[in-house]
Amino acid sequence: MQEIFIVGAGKIGKGFLGEVYHTAGWRLSFLDKDPEVANAMRDAGKYTVKVHETEKTYDHIVDGYDVYLTDPAYSCRDAFLCADLMALALYPADIDDAAAYLAPLLEARAKENPAQKLTILSCTNKNHIMAHIEGEFLKPLSPAAQDWFRENVALRDVIIRRGTTSPSPAALELETKAVATLLIQSPVYCDLSQVPWMELKDNIEQLKDIKLYTYNSTHACCAFASYLKGYTTINEGMADPEIFNLVQEVLDESCAGLVKEFPITEKELYDFCYVLRTKLQSPHTDYVFRVAYDPMRKLSHNDRLTGNALTCLKHGIDPKALIQSIANGMAYAEPKDPKAMEIQALIREKGIAAAVSQVCELPQDHELVQRVSTLYEKIGR
Repeated sequence: MQEIFIVGAGKIGKGFLGEVYHTAGWRLSFLDKDPEVANAMRDAGKYTVKVHETEKTYDHIVDGYDVYLTDPAYSCRDAFLCADLMALALYPADIDDAAAYLAPLLEARAKENPAQKLTILSCTNKNHIMAHIEGEFLKPLSPAAQDWFRENVALRDVIIRRGTTSPSPAALELETKAVATLLIQSPVYCDLSQVPWMELKDNIEQLKDIKLYTYNSTHACCAFASYLKGYTTINEGMADPEIFNLVQEVLDESCAGLVKEFPITEKELYDFCYVLRTKLQSPHTDYVFRVAYDPMRKLSHNDRLTGNALTCLKHGIDPKALIQSIANGMAYAEPKDPKAMEIQALIREKGIAAAVSQVCELPQDHELVQRVSTLYEKIGR
């Protein structure tokens, strides 16, 4: 039996990776830093994922797993030493700390189980960070362990194309929309041929930019617009004709820029986005708070809205809907989102133009900054 070690028992860890690898008959081990999450999983001994496929919906009970806390005693040691696959189901900001915590385990594996190769999947939407992640894993290791890591560990990027939700991090009832595979940078050191929803793929970095500028940009567009209209779920927002049209316009602008920026044909791009177009009218409930969370990152220079708009401007395409969405993101003022509150403090302290300049990482006299600032002033407060 192959074994997966999942770092992060949140929505992606439990609702996607845990559900899929349990289906495939793998042994599951979870590692999380939140005692509430770990204790809830341990006490219940199972959790349920409502899986929405194209033709059917069903409840999948995931059980038989082990769950560990990131404790000083490394209670997860034995599970880590024999894992075939480790998945980092984490936000980008948490990966460095995870690499530091896992360093003694990698040292132990290099000494005690050097022959068994390991594949590590970085399951985050952020692109162009694999060199940084590798550096964070290597930095605390001894020279001998660094050599072992380079020879025996396949650190691979992925593209997540599945929406998964839960009421809270510790919730044991989750929902997932199963319509597209997890795209995994090849090659890997474990056999994934019998694992559903896994697909090895080349050109992951390029495809990840395309995914970020299509899937993630439309979701962020919908979330920010939905918040401003008082909606709680993405589904409510997509039922609003004005928001639906804005989302379609963002997708059209994105695709027009992408076919000029990347060596991809319109047909290839349409095929890549086909699943996205079906998800826009999904019965699967997703929440505005989850999708809009951390607008500081989602409005940054190379991310889903600003980077997308800059690509359009580069190729002579007017990104009107994207610019409106950035302005909506600057107006997103959810009190429970610390990064949203940080943006609102910037606006109060420095004014909208300076705040947009700082958040989007562009000069204050840049066309995009000026147009976003003008639209922001028109948004009803």
